[in-house]
Amino acid sequence: MYLRVAAVLLVVFAAVGHSIICYESDNTGLVHEVNNASWSYCALIPPMTSRPVTGRVFGVGPNNDWTEAYDHTFGLKDRYYNILSICILEKYDFRTLSPQFTNHSPEFLFRCVCNYDRCNHANTFSAYINAVEMENQ
Repeated sequence: MYLRVAAVLLVVFAAVGHSIICYESDNTGLVHEVNNASWSYCALIPPMTSRPVTGRVFGVGPNNDWTEAYDHTFGLKDRYYNILSICILEKYDFRTLSPQFTNHSPEFLFRCVCNYDRCNHANTFSAYINAVEMENQ
């Protein structure tokens, strides 16, 4: 009996231990704090003045992104070194997928990913970088 209860508690705490609290934008642009057990990381897409891209924040996990690269990169640390955020510029060229996209240009997406609770709370890129630095002093 005690062994079964201990096993259930271990599974519950293991599942909770991997979740992260992130801010998430809804379809109207409002931002909510969300705890989702399937997320491992938080992400920020900063608004871009050069393109009609509005800023967005959300959680990231293996169900909605390829997280193995993040897992590896955030795992590269020791007592003197720690990666706090990964920012990437991605190119999506859908013309190779279907002829219906032949007249479309490639799309570019810049986003940053971080790995601790509420780390995507800033609404611009410079505020995001400043906040990550301050929170990790």
